[in-house]
Amino acid sequence: MTDQPALGVALPGDLPVRETIALAREAEALGYDNVWVNDDRLQRDPIALLAAIAGATSRVALGPGVTNPYTRHPALLASAVATLDELSGGRAVLGLGTGGTGHRPLGVRRDAPAAALREAVAVTRALLAGEEVTLDGRVVRTDGARLDFAPVRADVPIYVGARGPRVLEVAGEVADGVIVGNLATPEGWSYATGRIARGAERAGRALGEVRLVAWFYCCVADDPGAALDAIRPMVATSLATSRPILGELGVELPGRFAAAMEAHGWSLERAAVTAAGKLLPEDVLQRFGLAGTPEHCRAALARLLAGFPQIAQVVIVPFVPPGGEVRETMARFHAEVASRLDVRRPGARAGNP
Repeated sequence: MTDQPALGVALPGDLPVRETIALAREAEALGYDNVWVNDDRLQRDPIALLAAIAGATSRVALGPGVTNPYTRHPALLASAVATLDELSGGRAVLGLGTGGTGHRPLGVRRDAPAAALREAVAVTRALLAGEEVTLDGRVVRTDGARLDFAPVRADVPIYVGARGPRVLEVAGEVADGVIVGNLATPEGWSYATGRIARGAERAGRALGEVRLVAWFYCCVADDPGAALDAIRPMVATSLATSRPILGELGVELPGRFAAAMEAHGWSLERAAVTAAGKLLPEDVLQRFGLAGTPEHCRAALARLLAGFPQIAQVVIVPFVPPGGEVRETMARFHAEVASRLDVRRPGARAGNP
């Protein structure tokens, strides 16, 4: 592939620790550039997992993908990512967002997400730079906070995961990179890059100065129906949380899906999204994920990369058909999709973001 973007894999926190570490090691051996660990629900702690992965790998960049400033105070995140950077020899990145499904069990309210991210990025950057920070923000508050050690790097990259318009704009304004979550169509990316560019312009920079990450639910299988079935619950989750922007994405909320979610009170619990996800038509699934045969996935990804040369990294969240394994999805995506792409992308950003 010409001008190939970096490749990343996002590992869930619901697997046994040893298996997650083994998958991260295998991802590095396969040639992936980044390993992200999800921070969702009350699963295994991503920071602890990343620390263990740092000791088992030598090359891949490592970070939570994504954590949030509601359940983890930005000062503690600064301490955590600086520690991970030290453990890994300067390989840490920080993924921040405001979504996820882990707020309700903790009694946390997801208020003012755009302000929360702006404040979290500012506090984290200042602490990594060795500054003392006092902030009485709309969401984030600190009083004379300062790290008690000197970070290896003051400029650990900070990525903001976003899909909503205001958060995309803030990400374009303040983040080193933006993780565009689960938008797999040109319409979705036109919407996202437009918003990111608007924020970047406010900060006096061009869209090309922001590292863009395309983040996909992914299943590569010889049976396209089985591959699509594997991502149904997660697409249902994305569809439910994206309702305010579906018009901008060129998506109409399917009636049967909406009725099923309404019956569950629009809950994002697994039982609700699994049941409703079974009612999603194929074209909607394809808009929020990358699933199907290797040939299909390759063609869909090639179209997106050709149309949006700003994409600097492609990350897969691997899912498996019945009887499959995560390592198989990782291996097939790398060997049969990414490595066989032939895309010329004028102006693409090369290298590992």
